[in-house]
Formats: sequence, C-alpha cells, structure tokens
Amino acid sequence: MQKIEEKIKQASLFSKLEDADLEYLLSISKLKKIVKGEIVFYKGDTPTELFVLLDGACRVYKHNQKGSEIVMKYFHGVSLIAEIANLEQIPYPSNCVAEEESLILAIDYTKFEAHFLTNSDLLLLFVKSLTHKVFNLERIIHSNIVLNAPSRVAKFLYENEEEFYAKTNIEMAQSLNITPETLSRVLKKFKNAEILVLRGSVYRVNESQRDALKKLFEV
Repeated sequence: MQKIEEKIKQASLFSKLEDADLEYLLSISKLKKIVKGEIVFYKGDTPTELFVLLDGACRVYKHNQKGSEIVMKYFHGVSLIAEIANLEQIPYPSNCVAEEESLILAIDYTKFEAHFLTNSDLLLLFVKSLTHKVFNLERIIHSNIVLNAPSRVAKFLYENEEEFYAKTNIEMAQSLNITPETLSRVLKKFKNAEILVLRGSVYRVNESQRDALKKLFEV
C-alpha cells in the first residue's frame, strides 16, 4: 500500500498541501479500517468528521417510500464522501456502507474548517467537489423520474462507458435503480440491435450507433 501521505495527496483537495499542513491534517485525523457491510454513517447522523476514502469502495444510498434502495453514488478511493453535510452543518441525508474492506481517513471537521477553509484556494476546491456532487444528484433525479430503463442504460453508456464496465451488473443495476434482470434484458436488446458489439471478449458501444444510443435518452 502507498504511504498514507501519498494517498491523501491523490485527493484534489489535498494535492498541493505543504508538508506542514499535511502533518497537521494527519494530527487531527484518525485512520479507520472498515470491513465489507460496515456502516460508515446512517441517514440523520450528525457529521463531526470529514471522511476521505483512501482505499476500497463505499456505497451511498437512500430508501424510497416502498423501502427499495436507491443508490446515490459509489465511491472508490481516493475521494471525499458526503462533504456537503459537513459544509452545510446538516445531518447526513443518506446512508453509507462499505462495499469491501476499506480504509477511511476521518478528519476532525471543526479543526479542519478552522485551519484549512480560511485558505481561499482550498475553499474553492472544496466547493468544486460539492458542485460535482450536485450535478450527480441532478442526474440521478432526472434518470429516476423522466427516463425508463432502456433510456437510463443508454444515457449511462453514452456518458460513462468506462465506468459502466468497471462495475458489476448488480452495482450498475443499483446505480440505475433497476433490477439486474432488467439490465440484462436491456443489454441483450442493445446487442441484438448492434448498438453494442463484441470487441475482443467485451461488448462495447458501436461507434457507428452512438447517435442511435443518444436518441434513446434525449427528451
């Protein structure tokens, strides 16, 4: 495993920290090793720490009125998790669970805010991270309200093909709020329509069909 300092600097927020600031950051932080299925935080918990996922993967999710799980986002190291709750000083709006054995840096947020967020450059990077999360939330809302299953799959493939193939079918189905069986049926239809074609041992988007793929989710 890389040194902790090197892992921390992979997060854009901390990439340009001076050695003294990095040392202080570590002094106000705890390293937490968590196992698969362990809860990082529950919806409604009060955030007192800023979580940075250094290794592993976590899933942030909600439940709808029917009790079905809606995945908000999968996080893979290195990334900040749910920092909007820290900045806005609100309870966590979702749950977070470890997808696999993971390593998290838990930073004392009060001390972090006092020391680091008075730096305008760091504050801007923090806000940019939040903006990215807001765009992701808008995408989720749009997909779940406006688009049907084939449209959701088409949109994700069109915009995030590499991420699509980096996930298992179960993870991808959860992200799209559909069942794995529905995802399999949609992918089979795309293959039959030659929107997906075999390259080597993996099906990929047929470049000559990208416009057809886009038309499936344009509203």
